[in-house]
Amino acid sequence: MLVAILVLARAPVASLVSPNQALAKELLATKNSIPTLAGKNDFLKQSANLTQQVDPELVDLDSQIISCNPNVDSLLSTTTAPVYGGSCVGPTGGTLASIQGKYMGGQCCNALMDTADYHANLKKLQAYKSMPNIPLDPMHTPVAMAKMWIDYDNATTLTPAEQAIYDQAYALSKEKPCCCKCWHYYVNEGIAKKMIKDGTFDAAQIAVFWDASDICGS
Repeated sequence: MLVAILVLARAPVASLVSPNQALAKELLATKNSIPTLAGKNDFLKQSANLTQQVDPELVDLDSQIISCNPNVDSLLSTTTAPVYGGSCVGPTGGTLASIQGKYMGGQCCNALMDTADYHANLKKLQAYKSMPNIPLDPMHTPVAMAKMWIDYDNATTLTPAEQAIYDQAYALSKEKPCCCKCWHYYVNEGIAKKMIKDGTFDAAQIAVFWDASDICGS
């Protein structure tokens, strides 16, 4: 009889953990698994401060390397921990245990709340798949690919005629190479220079590419 009383007394304890508390605990664990401060802040916004579920695709985007740093060399270091820079949503940078399985990501200006435009842009970028080393998913840009295009941009000077094409593309594009002069800006500038040097895409096509490469968030 005493054992039965004790079981009855303990039974209501489980109900003290509400579904909302369980969800908050689950969301907190997800937030803590995200490597950058910017990614954590994006997740907090997407989850309405840990009160609602977040699309797994958005969690994946949050978990990439979110940084505005125009120099990605330190991420490829083999002697020290990979270092990333800050962004508008995560002012301070930091270090990563590894970049294995991680890509240069987006949302460095604001959290992406809906993936509809992102998917639409991925379809538009398929028009450029014939160009080697083009980042067809700019929110998953390999670090080495980003460095390649940044280095190309730094090493390449356009002739006056080529610069005129670049300037025309700049005028046509809403997004420009990017909304701020971050790593993605110089990647896209380098890609545009290559498009112009090769003569494969005109100013209007470059402008469409830049606009479809938007990684800023929404």
